[in-house]
Amino acid sequence: MTANRLSQMPHFSISAFGSLADEVCRALEQAASYRMLAPNEFIYLQEDEADFLFFVRSGHIRLSYLLEDGSPILFGVLPPGESFGELGVFHGGQHYDMATAIGAGSIYCIPATAFHALAQRHPDLNLALARTIANRYRSYISLTRILGLKTLQSRLSQCLLRVADGLNDRTHYMGRTVLRVRAFITQSDLGLIARGARGNVNRALKSWERDGYIAIQSRNILILDRPGLEAIALEDDLSRLRQDS
Repeated sequence: MTANRLSQMPHFSISAFGSLADEVCRALEQAASYRMLAPNEFIYLQEDEADFLFFVRSGHIRLSYLLEDGSPILFGVLPPGESFGELGVFHGGQHYDMATAIGAGSIYCIPATAFHALAQRHPDLNLALARTIANRYRSYISLTRILGLKTLQSRLSQCLLRVADGLNDRTHYMGRTVLRVRAFITQSDLGLIARGARGNVNRALKSWERDGYIAIQSRNILILDRPGLEAIALEDDLSRLRQDS
């Protein structure tokens, strides 16, 4: 692959695989193929065999999990350069989540068998895989804490910041640089993350816009007052402590 090399993808350095030596990245490139994705296309379903390790080449990928009652939890939106499907490859079994495209995009696909063969020659690959899984686990623990918050406004404020931090997309607004959540993250998506109905999410966002916590431009959400959004969840925690004491 001469164009869009894996080691030169945008934001690749934010991934644990970004610290690999050029020689190892070239070996991954030679093992990888790429796949074009249509909007909302499924890449794999929960409990599918984990035959590939994936990297986002372009576009964004939605990671979600189906509960036993069939209701989905959206727990991650990945930008270009991030990997996914690691746990199944590491464990040698099935996928524990499902991955879908948000809009059109493309991914790199590295067969699990090829990855494990390369890892025998390049042990740093296993280390990068383990670090990626550890980072994902910490992220899940953080989301679990957020979902334990009592009110939707508390959960939504933290989920909005979580998505904004993960995408790390910035824009200029009234003379300063702010985090932006682009319109491809819908209010329904935010509801799936924060466990709330879309209508309630819409009302909360409009309230925060009036209060100056956020601005909404062409359905993009701009984070203007991060401490104010963080304080919403802090008040929830303090209220819980007062009730427990």
